[in-house]
Amino acid sequence: MNSLVSRISSAIGAILLALVPAARAQFGPTTAFVLTGTNVSATAGATTTTLGGVTFVNQGLVGVGRIDAVAIDAFGESLGSVSGLQVTNWSVNGGGNYSGSFAFTPDRGYNAGGQFSNYAARIQQVDFTFTPNSSTATSGIAQNQFSFTYNAAASTKFTYDSGGGTFVATTGLVPDSSSTLAGATVPFVTLSNGGATNTTLGGTVINRVTLDTEGLALRADGSGYASDEYGANIYHFNSAKQIDAVITPPAAVLPHVAGGALNFSSEVSNVDGRRGNQGMEGVALSPDGTQLFGLMQSATIQDSGSGNQGRLDTRLFVYDVNAAGTTSTLSAEYVIRLPTLNDTGTGTPNKAAAQSEIIALDATHLLVLSREGNGKGTTTGLVPDFKSVLLMDLAAATNIVGLFDGTAGDITPGSGTALAPGITPITYAEAVNLLNTAQLGKFGLNLNSGLTADLNSLSEKWEGMALAPTGNPNEYFLFVANDNDFISGSTVMRGLNGNLNSPINALTANGVPVQNDTMFLAYRVTLDGIAPIASLSAIPEPSTWAALSGGAVLLVALMRRFGGRGRTQRRLA
Repeated sequence: MNSLVSRISSAIGAILLALVPAARAQFGPTTAFVLTGTNVSATAGATTTTLGGVTFVNQGLVGVGRIDAVAIDAFGESLGSVSGLQVTNWSVNGGGNYSGSFAFTPDRGYNAGGQFSNYAARIQQVDFTFTPNSSTATSGIAQNQFSFTYNAAASTKFTYDSGGGTFVATTGLVPDSSSTLAGATVPFVTLSNGGATNTTLGGTVINRVTLDTEGLALRADGSGYASDEYGANIYHFNSAKQIDAVITPPAAVLPHVAGGALNFSSEVSNVDGRRGNQGMEGVALSPDGTQLFGLMQSATIQDSGSGNQGRLDTRLFVYDVNAAGTTSTLSAEYVIRLPTLNDTGTGTPNKAAAQSEIIALDATHLLVLSREGNGKGTTTGLVPDFKSVLLMDLAAATNIVGLFDGTAGDITPGSGTALAPGITPITYAEAVNLLNTAQLGKFGLNLNSGLTADLNSLSEKWEGMALAPTGNPNEYFLFVANDNDFISGSTVMRGLNGNLNSPINALTANGVPVQNDTMFLAYRVTLDGIAPIASLSAIPEPSTWAALSGGAVLLVALMRRFGGRGRTQRRLA
């Protein structure tokens, strides 16, 4: 009965909210947003935007959770943080309570100050319960809406067939060559100590495919896709997390050095194709599972103008995929003109707000997470001035598939950023502004610079994004998570010989004042104009890790909870 009353109450609340006029989002619609000031907002109430027949209402921030940066994973290494994110095992429990699992991919491991990690690509799973807080209080709300439990049994490394049916894990080391996997050319490491131009000094024979995983798209059976920074490839894996197919982007995206040779290293300057550390950042499946979207983090070298602000014209690829997910056809390609801004908060733009994650709402609408690089985890005095979730409409954009896809194919002929005649880019509008001081302040969060950051400062890199239905019509929770770059006072990685390194004080090594916890922000949102999006059903645990199901409690994985002036620590069971 209490559950029924709660649902009726929630439905009535949603109806009443719909009757209250919401403030407009700060910008939209546009095909190229130029920010000359700061995009910090203090709007306390709901905001709404309408684009391409879809109305998006951001009802506000209703939850904050964190996992301590010193948490250790099932493999004895630092847990890392979120580059790609999915919600699985989602359950609407009634009484205002929800539960589920966060499946996420960290990137290539801790890399700073000459330290490069032989870190295998993996999917981590953290189970959670969630009780949103929709209080009208303007401050003092504890960050206790999430309760986390690290799931060792469901956390697993990606593997691939290295020959003869022998499956091995990948590495995250800088590529020094290439190899073939599932009939495609992929980045490879033979000898590497992390330096692409000096690979044999201190090196150890590795002979592994190397991945810097950034995006994640799962199916209900546990199979899915991971996108890669090094090759700008998208890798399909089966439910056992074995890579069995590779989607290679058009030649225009592949990195070539002077003379035309393919070079996947992120440490050398290629003359065309994807930039180092700016590869296939976002990947998403359409809700019906028939289309796969892959979005480059920023413009290829040949598609760019001068300066960082010239990297705005990035490419979105759309693949038709079969039910098994192992075959694909590039059916569409579009241009997104990313927002540009000045990272000091004022003046002529000096930076493109690269994208970090995407969600496919249907065949023609996406959510895209776009941001600058200011905040906790950096060593600058620059404060955050642009971190936003953008609603995108593909309907009127030009499909350029096959037109500029050859090696060094250029959608911006000449030296500037003007698009080639006939190209209409994707239209977008702001859906959620993460830099809303009224919303953040309710939960004690702030927008300090990297040099003055404390544990409650918003971090630099927000790279994970996922939707889950609330149980009310057209209503969802939008979860947004950060990438902490493994920055803690005791970061643990493995050496090239497979042994654990001594713990690294990444605060000292990176020159930052405070560790960077993994954080989750939860927004309650309404989406009208799209078909209902269902959550993923339970994903089976990999059989190879089933024996660990009772051992998760032995892992050192800590969560900090903040409330009032005090702070307590809890073990992640």
